[in-house]
Amino acid sequence: MADIEHQITIARPVSDVFNALANYENLEALQKWQPDMLSMGVTAGSPLRAGSMIAMTRRFMGGKIFVNVDVMEIQRNKRFEINGIHGRFPFRREIEVNPVGRETTIRDSITIRTGWLFFWYRPFVTGALSRQTAQEWDNLKQVLEG
Repeated sequence: MADIEHQITIARPVSDVFNALANYENLEALQKWQPDMLSMGVTAGSPLRAGSMIAMTRRFMGGKIFVNVDVMEIQRNKRFEINGIHGRFPFRREIEVNPVGRETTIRDSITIRTGWLFFWYRPFVTGALSRQTAQEWDNLKQVLEG
């Protein structure tokens, strides 16, 4: 079961939505809807595909963290799945996009593992990450819908 789940509908075609959310080769475009993204680069596997690796620096909980991810699966206009390390915590993220008429519904699921040593930190990490990702999805909606 996912620790964090979001669902949002954007009034744009699925191809526009997927291109915006999986465009990890254009930092400027990502920062329009992910303002906490400080730096980012595809370190292996460009153009983006299964097996690609992405390194990011992001603002999180008042500081900067490094996020390293491996693209596990990418199905254009359908699904984007990554595994990685968010700061010190392993995570898995699955994003699915589905066309619904002239709109696109996004379902985002994030599972984060804090381990037994940091169990006390889990509510803070999941709460902050949930708020941050909810704001980013709202930002994407505003950017794409104009």
